[in-house]
Amino acid sequence: MMPGLKELQNAFKRNVVNGDEEFGKYVNTAGAVSSDVRLAIYGNAYFARLEEALESDYDILKQLLGEDVFNEICMAYTKKYPSHYYSLRWFGQDFPAFLGYQPDSGEHHWPAEMAQLEWHFVGAFDAADDVVATEADAAAIAPEAWAELKIRFHPSVRTMAIWWNTLTRWRTAKDAEIVPESVRLLEPAQCLLWRHELMTQYRSMEADEAIALQAALAGANFSELCGALAEEMQDQEMVPMKAAGFLKTWLAAGMISELLA
Repeated sequence: MMPGLKELQNAFKRNVVNGDEEFGKYVNTAGAVSSDVRLAIYGNAYFARLEEALESDYDILKQLLGEDVFNEICMAYTKKYPSHYYSLRWFGQDFPAFLGYQPDSGEHHWPAEMAQLEWHFVGAFDAADDVVATEADAAAIAPEAWAELKIRFHPSVRTMAIWWNTLTRWRTAKDAEIVPESVRLLEPAQCLLWRHELMTQYRSMEADEAIALQAALAGANFSELCGALAEEMQDQEMVPMKAAGFLKTWLAAGMISELLA
């Protein structure tokens, strides 16, 4: 007795994803091509398409690891994290974690960090559109309102700690230059990514800017942002000016969507 459509679909899925042979008995064996070969075509195409999605998201990592190694990792990843999404956009989101990425401790090897950097580029590029605030918006804020001012950043803004010479290796690979060997940094650097005018941007940050930005991203008002900076700066009188300078930089870069006074 032929099973219902849903049962057939589930059996077909098990065959494609896990190699379950149960579905083979429902496939017509007539003709020059056997049912096993016919099903293998679907299975191979399925995994090839998922691998193509990972290649698209992690192109530089593939270059640096080499095609054979990358292909093996992709297959292992697909087995552990089968796709549950209608769109392939999200299929690769667990790839850095699969490679052992540990953002807080930095106890990961360079491939995991390169994967996280590339995933941030994907996220920044695909982030939702939003308005961009300008210096004129800042100039219109009343002096007495600055202490409680909060910043709403553009959805594309992302930050990450860099524990290896990942930025240099990513840039040189992207520019088809000689890529240096992987080197772990003595101290982690801070990387900032965002999209402005349809172009994904990135740069390193000094420690004081990273502290200010993290505070603002966490919802701190301008007074609290200055407080976070004050813990790192010796010249306390320069703190408000320093914070204002960062705000001006972020506005000019198109990183801010709204100033909430």
